This record gives sequence, C-alpha cells and structure tokens, in this order.
Amino acid sequence: MSKFGKHLETILKEMSSRVSCDYDSHDWLKHDHYTEYNWTEEEESDFIKWMTNYLYENTSARNELMTIKTKNKKNCREASKQFVYNYGWTYARVH
Repeated sequence: MSKFGKHLETILKEMSSRVSCDYDSHDWLKHDHYTEYNWTEEEESDFIKWMTNYLYENTSARNELMTIKTKNKKNCREASKQFVYNYGWTYARVH
C-alpha cells in the first residue's frame, strides 16, 4: 500500500533514483527529509525537465498534483519548479 498518490509516488521514486536514495526506507514525512541527500543544479534542472514532461503527458498526474490542470507546458514547468522548491534535495556543496 502506497503512502502517497500514484503519481506523487512515481515522482518521488524518480527523484530518489537520481541521488541513490532508497524510496521505501526514506522517511518522506520527516520535517527535513530533503537535507539527507544532495544534487547539483544540473541534476535538479534535469529532474524539473523530466517532471514537466511527466505532468504534460499525464492527465491523471495533472489532476492529482496541479491546481491549474490544463495541458500547458508552461504551467507544468511552473508546477515542477514549485515542487522542487518545496520538496527537492539540497544542493551539493562544492569545495
């Protein structure tokens, strides 16, 4: 049984795979869960592109996750950017 909706789970699994996070054992409900893994700006940008396309191509994903549900690439990109801003990983520190 999933703790999240079908499409949110798909998105979180994709986000997890990009940083070698085990989706099933990660505590997604922990307040600062996003600080446990890092990604680069390039990795984040690539994920936003993936999520934008995912939302654009899936009506049921837009219905589950977006406020403005119309099939519009700009709205899907904005929703993806907002998702990453709220729930994405922190940036990797460059030394």
